[in-house]
Amino acid sequence: MKLIWKKVGRWVSKEGTTIVYQAVGTGIQIESRKRHIPHANRSGTWDHTSYWVLNNCEQLVEKQSLRDAKEYAEKLMEEEV
Repeated sequence: MKLIWKKVGRWVSKEGTTIVYQAVGTGIQIESRKRHIPHANRSGTWDHTSYWVLNNCEQLVEKQSLRDAKEYAEKLMEEEV
């Protein structure tokens, strides 16, 4: 099932940035969570982004790319039909 995604929120804090995408007409969301990770042997940070699939605010799975998260969500919707 091909879902239509809409960006519904964005939050920025000192820990990182979270962007929320909603599948239109469903309870499925994907949260893009960018976090600042401190370097082990020097000052500064590097950024790591992971993508969490949520169903009605319940975290289901963490994926390493937005494409993988969308594919997981679409398969999830196919199973519910």
